[in-house]
Order: sequence, then structure tokens, then C-alpha cells
Amino acid sequence: MTTTEPAYRSGRRSRSGLAVGRLENRHSIILAVTVTLVTLSLFLGNLMLTGVLALIAVPMLALGVLPFGAAGKTVVERLAERMRFAAAGTTSAWADDVLSEIPRGDNLPGVLAPLMPIEVEDGRGGHQCLVWNRQTGIVSAPMFVSPVGLTLADDGDALTWVTNFGGMLADLGHMPTVSSITFTCESAPTGGMNQRSYTRNRIERARERARENARISGTAPVEPPEVCVRVLDGLVSQSRAQTADVTCLVTINFDLTKAQPAPKDLSQGAAEVVNMLPRFESALAASGMTVTHRATKGQLIRYIRTAFDPALRNTDLDEAAEEQQWRGAAPLRTEASVDTYAHDSGYSVSWVYSESLGGLRRFRGMLPLVSPGRYHRRFSMVYRPYSAVEASRQVEKEVSAGVFRRIWAQKTKKDETQREHDDRAAARRMAQQESLGAGLGLFTFYVTTTVRNEDTLSEACADVERRQGESKTKWRRARRAMEATFAASLGVGIEPTSALSRMAKDRWGA
Repeated sequence: MTTTEPAYRSGRRSRSGLAVGRLENRHSIILAVTVTLVTLSLFLGNLMLTGVLALIAVPMLALGVLPFGAAGKTVVERLAERMRFAAAGTTSAWADDVLSEIPRGDNLPGVLAPLMPIEVEDGRGGHQCLVWNRQTGIVSAPMFVSPVGLTLADDGDALTWVTNFGGMLADLGHMPTVSSITFTCESAPTGGMNQRSYTRNRIERARERARENARISGTAPVEPPEVCVRVLDGLVSQSRAQTADVTCLVTINFDLTKAQPAPKDLSQGAAEVVNMLPRFESALAASGMTVTHRATKGQLIRYIRTAFDPALRNTDLDEAAEEQQWRGAAPLRTEASVDTYAHDSGYSVSWVYSESLGGLRRFRGMLPLVSPGRYHRRFSMVYRPYSAVEASRQVEKEVSAGVFRRIWAQKTKKDETQREHDDRAAARRMAQQESLGAGLGLFTFYVTTTVRNEDTLSEACADVERRQGESKTKWRRARRAMEATFAASLGVGIEPTSALSRMAKDRWGA
């Protein structure tokens, strides 16, 4: 990171092992074994055998080894994926009804089904909600935050926040119980809902104050002028297109199997998580993110429910009167297709981060993706830290892979490409930074846009793709995985980069 302006080197894909060019480790091994067998057949003196092996090897390598396209998959992998999804059909479709002969329980649809809320005391006289993933054993603690804007911030303050943020991520490598941390920013052009509620509450409080003063003084109450009430009500009702409803959520995912000693039951595990949260609240505050409150059960239900049913954003609901049942967060109907995920009153399309376009990454680099726009958008960043020991092994693999590719290029008398040279230099720089105490982790980004009218979905997608270009990053649509990506972008405990399920012996609480 520079000392004058917060900036980071461009992110890079992990390239460890014997990967050559665009080939993965297994592809490189298959290619080397095939070439070796064909070459050894020449020493047998049987040209017929060599020709037969070559005729068999060439199409097999073309179909099963050589990748193509942005996803970097082979023909065989693409066909296997098509057949697997074709066999699945519409098994991810979800429909609810007023009357159900077989109760479906409190499960959410799709990959969200294993999630179960846990309402615990927060140690401050209140309550908060934790989320327990019964398939992975991960316990998640969601917290709502209010980030300090960098647009008008002083550069010195911005440098301090970014430095502290990097230090917080580096410290995660020394916390074995932290599986990952998720930062979610959701914006929608419906902020008039909050503004309308705030204005009406202020008017109602003014009326109550006037009545109380009149009762004490024994005079007639002075009500707010009716014309002012009508003007304010009209302004907040018409300002939904000019304002934005922004929700920022930080979710810390804990793997309690790595706790020493491991909690024996759910109550001990919840207490372990709650005791660690003040440390993260202080670290987030030093990074420019003030924790406004820890998520309660009602707030989490409303957050998930409005993601499935965006029409509820325009509805004024009293939090105390909201439905407190977990099944209230589930949609009434969902249906996933190749390119779209339909759910209640919304249609969503999701993207997955592919790679950076290169160069230095400024601290304002992702601002186009998180800034409000004309359409509902949710940006989620997942950071999964490597432990200190695992980070050391990982950087050594990266350096060894770079040396191997250089030797391969020399032996084959092939010029080293600029990309391979940059990868090798980045691996050495990463090893040097790791030896000085820097953290190492895996970043994953998701973007989801949602509209209520399917006809405007193409415009919303074009808006997101334009913002992706402005951020100088490459993304790809999560085709045939829209439902899972939609769930992962919520930031409520779904970790596709780690695992969607684990064996009973490997997960906590099994």
C-alpha cells in the first residue's frame, strides 16, 4: 500500500501447483502424462501404435483438457454441467399456499433452508439474532453499520480508515474461529419509505408534546398547522425517486469447531460468539464503519423478506408489530431459470466477480457498484482469511508455481508472457509482504440487481454492467446458479467459497 494515497496492487487468481498457461493442475498433469506416453511409444519402434495413440490422444485432449471461454471450462466439463442441471429441471422452484396438507416447517427455499435464527441476549440489556447454518455448523452474527462516506472525507482520514481496515483483515488470520466476514451494501431508490416514516413520527411527537404541554398548563393544545402537515406529507411521498434507501450489513461467520475448547451446546456457542463481537465493533469503528445496532430477529426477517418481495419496501411497518416467525421471511413463490431468478414481486440477476483488469486498486475503486442508482442493487464482499500457517504454505505454493512455469517456458523455448511475468512478481511480492506480517485471504464479490417489472430488467442489467466497467473489474453472470448467488449476496451465513454442506464429523452442533 502506498503512503500518499490508499491503493492496493491488483488482485490475482491463485495459481499454485503445476498449472501451465490457462490449464489447471489436473489438466497439466493429464497433458504431461499423455505426451509422455505418446513419446515413449516411439521407442518401441511401432509407428502404427504411435499413430493410434496420437489419434486417440488429440481429440481427448481437445475435449477434456483444453479450456475455452471466460469460465475456463473444457467441453466435457460444460457437457457434464448441462446434463446435471438439465436433470435437476425445476427442482429449485418454490411455491407456498394458504392451505398445505404437509407442513413445510420454518425452512427458507434453496440453499437458505439450513439457516436457523437464534435469539440471544447481547450483554447490554437487549437481544440480538444469530444465524446457525445446520449444514455447515457456521454461526453468523449480522450487524447493521453506518459507513463514513469517502467522497467528502479528508485524504488523511481516508488513509487512516483504509489502513485500519487492512489491519483488521490481517488480524483475522490469527483468529481461527472466524471463518469469513461479509460486507453487504444494499441500495434502492425507495428511500422515501424511511423519510416518510421519520417525518410522520416527528409530526406525531410534536402533537403529543403539544397535548402534554396543554394538559400541564390547562390551555387548549396548539396543533401543527394542517397546511404544513399536508405539504410535508406530499413532499416525502413524491421524493422516492430522488432519495435512496441504503442498508449496510456486516456479517461475521464463526466456525466453532476451531474454538479451544469447543462449545458443547448451542448456548455455549452463542455465548462465545457474543463475547467476541465487541472486539469487531471497535475494529469496524476504527475502519470508518460505526455499528448502529446488532440485528434483531424482526430486523433480519424484514431484511430477507424485502429481498424476496421488494414491494414491501414502500410499506410502513411497525417493527414491534411485525411477524416474528422465521417462516415469515420466506417468499411465497420462487422460480429460477438460466438467466433470471423470479421471486414474489421481483426479478433478479446476479453476477460473480471474475478478475481485476490490472493496475493499482484505489480505495474508491468499488464506489460505482455501491453508490445508489435507478434500480435496486446489492453488493456483497466476502473475505475468507487464511490462518497464519496456511498463508505461509499458500504463498510458497504460489512462488513454486511461478518458478515451474518459468522453467517450463525455458525448456520448451517459449517466450515468457507478460502475464506470467507479472504473476511471478506478484507471488514473490506477496511472499515478502506475508513474511512482514500481512494477512492473506480469498476475496469473493457478488452483485445482484432486482426489479419489480420484468420489462425493465434489461435496463437494470445494463446499468450494473456499466458500473462494473467503471470499477475496472471483470464479472460474469451466474448462469444456472442465480438462486444460490442471490442467497450468497444476502450475507446471512451462506459461504459458497467454503462449503454449502459438511460431513457431520466436521461441522459444529451436528
